[in-house]
Amino acid sequence: MKSLVEKILKESPDPLNVRKSTALVFNNLKLISINLSKIEDVAKIIREKIDKKQVLTEEQFGSANPTPQLIFVLDTLNFCFWAKKDEEKWTIEYPKSNYISNGWFALVACIDRAQKEGVPILNASYLKNATFPDIQHIFRSSNNTEIPLLRDRVKVLNETGKILMEKYNGDIYNLLAATGLNAGKIACEVAKNFPSFSDFSLLDNKEKMCFYKRAQIFAYDISLLHGIKAKNLESLTAFADYKIPQILRALGIIEYKTELANKVDNYIILKSGSNEEIEIRASTIWACELLAKEIVIDPVWVDNALWKMSQSLKDVKPYHRVLSTNY
Repeated sequence: MKSLVEKILKESPDPLNVRKSTALVFNNLKLISINLSKIEDVAKIIREKIDKKQVLTEEQFGSANPTPQLIFVLDTLNFCFWAKKDEEKWTIEYPKSNYISNGWFALVACIDRAQKEGVPILNASYLKNATFPDIQHIFRSSNNTEIPLLRDRVKVLNETGKILMEKYNGDIYNLLAATGLNAGKIACEVAKNFPSFSDFSLLDNKEKMCFYKRAQIFAYDISLLHGIKAKNLESLTAFADYKIPQILRALGIIEYKTELANKVDNYIILKSGSNEEIEIRASTIWACELLAKEIVIDPVWVDNALWKMSQSLKDVKPYHRVLSTNY
């Protein structure tokens, strides 16, 4: 497997150092094993899903005419929607009598609801100055369960608004234009200029492991918009979150060893930046690299198809849980 990893590293652009840094972990896994015998069959399933267009499109952004600014606000907030064991999941009602508990789609609905109510949620000045009660109201639930990490969401929105005003005249499109719509450059610029998107961990408190999940997913999400042709998607990796490793495990590619499996399956919250979390995220990225290599597509499309598939899976083991603004 190491020779295949080396081949991929030589052939693939890696502007964020995600592939190279996580390969170090992937080649020396201690808590996880990879079942290579499953790669071919799962890759065929993914190819079929993509060919049938059973993937995420710009419809996932809710608005009839989604803009880069909308996508950026959504991806600024695209983290940590899960509930602790035996606790009710954050759920919203929108429109009336329509209850949404899927984290991403509930987030999209909240932003749509806010705009319908006249809240200038996409305005950088508003984001910079929004208060805790303002954001609490935007994410109000239908079941008295607060959206996780609400105070962190206020902080990152304030930060995002401030930086948009100071560096990009209030509009993320100015960042996109400066990159020439190059996906790798978009992700790099976002990760460099917006601290909440700077997603990395230190393996054994030494080696920097780069993931940049939200910066990369923003660059990819932009490519789904009509009229915007983002280039060089091959420079992006899969997005190391909690749903993709869950489905990779369900499909038999990722196998947790007993100690890690017991923690994940019993909803024990893993420490952010722990070697356990790093191995899960590195395995996610590289399992998707292997699947992409098998059917000669960009890893972002593997991620897209897997995430879409994960929404309909039933009776699967839990995903790992980490309290983090990274994903």
